[in-house]
Amino acid sequence: MKRIFIFIFGLIALCGCKSNQQEESSSVNNDNNVLREDVPTVYMTQEISPAALVRIYEALGRPATGRVAVKISTGESGGHNYLQPKLIQQLVNSVNGTLVECNTAYGGSRANPEKHWQTIREHGFLDIAKVDLMDEEGDFTIPVSDSTWIHYDRVGTHLKNYDFMINLAHFKGHAMGGFGGVLKNQSIGVASSAGKAYIHTAGYTENVDELWSHVENQDGFLESMAAAAQAVHNYFGKGERILYINVMNNLSVDCDCDAHPADPEMDNIGILASLDPVALDQACVDLVFNYPSREKDDASALIERINSRHGIHTIEHAEKIGLGSRQYKLVSIDADEMLKTLNDNKLSLLVRNHGVTTQHGQRGVQDLLELIQNEPNRLKGAVCADKIIGKAAAALMVVGGVKEVRTNIICEEGKELLEQNGIKIVADEVVPMILNRDRSGQCPIDSKLNEAQTASECVEILKNMPKR
Repeated sequence: MKRIFIFIFGLIALCGCKSNQQEESSSVNNDNNVLREDVPTVYMTQEISPAALVRIYEALGRPATGRVAVKISTGESGGHNYLQPKLIQQLVNSVNGTLVECNTAYGGSRANPEKHWQTIREHGFLDIAKVDLMDEEGDFTIPVSDSTWIHYDRVGTHLKNYDFMINLAHFKGHAMGGFGGVLKNQSIGVASSAGKAYIHTAGYTENVDELWSHVENQDGFLESMAAAAQAVHNYFGKGERILYINVMNNLSVDCDCDAHPADPEMDNIGILASLDPVALDQACVDLVFNYPSREKDDASALIERINSRHGIHTIEHAEKIGLGSRQYKLVSIDADEMLKTLNDNKLSLLVRNHGVTTQHGQRGVQDLLELIQNEPNRLKGAVCADKIIGKAAAALMVVGGVKEVRTNIICEEGKELLEQNGIKIVADEVVPMILNRDRSGQCPIDSKLNEAQTASECVEILKNMPKR
């Protein structure tokens, strides 16, 4: 059976495309803004689950070996948006990893080891894996390549105990940095309390008690974060023994370091991963700035938080100093896995969107039609797996706003309709037409659409047809 790949890249996949809402260009790249051949890959799944977290780790093709540190945020007591133990347990256990953290520099429930260990217990992390407060017994310095503001990075002494790091970050807003992703998780997150003060004050002081009197240099702080993130990257074999994952759920404007974070105003997006931290954070920012906001699902608050703190500058500077690339290729890992699930379970349709996968089993296009009529937001931006796609199914996917399709069989008209509307397609086989059940002629539903020219015309006809 011939397998046909048709890649139609949309706005987000074109590495650093700009929304009108964004202050800065999110694509500082090469001549004429042309995508280079050697750009890093950012993998994405729209499913947020323990199994999906393992799948995206495996997609990176870099096994975590030796003594593995999994850097997370344990979250401030009273907060609730941090990555939940049940979500990360399968990944952490699969690599025999140790969850690692450092104490904070701002007071609160993680300012010293005693309070921090209590918070770790309350949040359930000790129930799933070993946990290590890396600066509990002091800190040491590692070199920085960029000494514009900081002249070293001060990290917990226990960092020496690890051969490999998985930077597992919760992507969200941040009161000072605008947003927090893998760059923040690796800079402020890996720094000791004194190291955090040094980064926040752009090299002015390591004294936690003096920290908040010297935070006026905002761009210096953002550039210091980039420099510290690069120091940790280089510490692990110049990036050969580290990998990066951002989970885009609970997208509050506030960080997990906030004990009373604002509620998210937008839906979950998914999980992204890369070997390049700059590309990964850039891809996540692009997804936020190009988010199809609507009532009660609106990215504007998070966009305002990022812009108001000049948050994109951390990524800009990280690229400038050679930590990574703001250009990237976005690759979904959903399609093949979804089609296998579909076929193994004798389903007719799978829809993955906003971190949730739904399964459907009605004949024909009834499930797609009901989703458009009753739950239109389920299809907008979704990845779908469907056994057989005729013109009717393709038209419903176009009108529903589906982003990507994986199928066993698609007809030529359906393929053309999806292509014309910029939907990415992966099909095992393309056929002239979808046949009826006894294979004596064209599918009766598609036959009603032969004169229809557009997807909208097709859907209007389908809405008026009796339920089969």
